[in-house]
Amino acid sequence: MNSIQASEVKKICLACEAGAGSSLMVKNGLIKKAKKAGLDVEIVHAPATQIPSDSDIVVCHTGLSGAAKAAAPENAVIVQFTMFMNDPSLKKLISDLSEGNEISSS
Repeated sequence: MNSIQASEVKKICLACEAGAGSSLMVKNGLIKKAKKAGLDVEIVHAPATQIPSDSDIVVCHTGLSGAAKAAAPENAVIVQFTMFMNDPSLKKLISDLSEGNEISSS
């Protein structure tokens, strides 16, 4: 299981299937929550098969976790969610980042 200290996180990639509206809503929600928490982290959006090699954390729907794990950088932390709006794992990610906690793959 991979983990990273919040202070080391520079880039979060939201991995999606086709780049449709639902994953874009999750990305925009993450950006808003990160800004509200005062976090200095880049949040990008990419197909699960094309995750940028400098991603520290990869956020994906549980249905895409296999593809995301296969394409993610070796040390990237994978955070999975099930609900596109108000998922507890996404709230926990922002909370852990703002509190300086260690973040582990789910």
